[in-house]
Amino acid sequence: MSESHQVRRIVEMLTLLTSGHHLTTSELAERIAQRVEGKKVSRRQIQRDIRAIEQGGIPIHSEQDGREYRHWIPASYRSMVPVSITRNEVLAVHILKGMLRQFRGTSVEADVDKLAARLEKVVPGSVLFDADLVNEVTPGVLATPVSDHVLDMVINGIRDVAWDRVTYRALHDDVERTFVVALCRLIVHAGRLYVAAWHPKYRHYITMAVDRIVYVERATDVVMPFHVFDENLYRSTRFGVYSGKVRPITLRIAPKAARFFQERLWHPTQRFVVKRDGSLHLHLKAPINPELIAWIVSWADVMRPLSPQTLLTACKEKVRSLQQGMEDADG
Repeated sequence: MSESHQVRRIVEMLTLLTSGHHLTTSELAERIAQRVEGKKVSRRQIQRDIRAIEQGGIPIHSEQDGREYRHWIPASYRSMVPVSITRNEVLAVHILKGMLRQFRGTSVEADVDKLAARLEKVVPGSVLFDADLVNEVTPGVLATPVSDHVLDMVINGIRDVAWDRVTYRALHDDVERTFVVALCRLIVHAGRLYVAAWHPKYRHYITMAVDRIVYVERATDVVMPFHVFDENLYRSTRFGVYSGKVRPITLRIAPKAARFFQERLWHPTQRFVVKRDGSLHLHLKAPINPELIAWIVSWADVMRPLSPQTLLTACKEKVRSLQQGMEDADG
């Protein structure tokens, strides 16, 4: 059993033994097996873990009960060990840690940093992007639930860097496929939960809807070096969550909206050029995908695509489709 699995077992054991339960070795093995990827846990492993906890300075009391011993951590010591929280609370803390970053540069930054440091002790690490999580309120929250089991596997895959074998139902054809990836970060986008992952076969990042993931298991037979996530590379190869062929794009921003656009980060590759009439040229490198087209059309009163020609054509087609739909509805 790997060192990372022992760490997970010990964390789960501390959670159980600090909750007031007096549990036998067999009961600990059974409960921890249910929490740690459903893998079988032996009594010998539990005994080794108990010794490791005691060697770390945490007292575990034991009392014989028939042929077994019941174990617990005394109440006087419980305040000194990590707080027991559920898996949904773990995800909530990660989201809260991410949203606190939006207060950087404000008058409460120092207090927010103190709170973030405390949360880091409870739930260390990151499973979300470093950039702000919430930029706008987007209607259309997905009604399809994400199973607790899948969410557990995804979060564990992100926190414990390794290669994972994912079984996924594709959005376009609903066919299940299994492939090896490195799970990197969760993304909340347009009312849906996604996970960014590195695909070693194609050597680029992919984005998967978490509700379409069927199963995740550790790919112990893969011997490639572990992948180090590059958030800037991920963001620079897409607009929104979907990737495509990256092209140089130029957009004109009307003078009345120039300051508004300059004050915001729309894309990692963005570059502004101020024109004589007060307008802006926004240059970026991104794929021409439905999200980019919809974004441009939504700003049609102040934004106009200049190049490439394929982008202009796609935007015109989007507007034409909308007009046709309105005419059909009136007719």
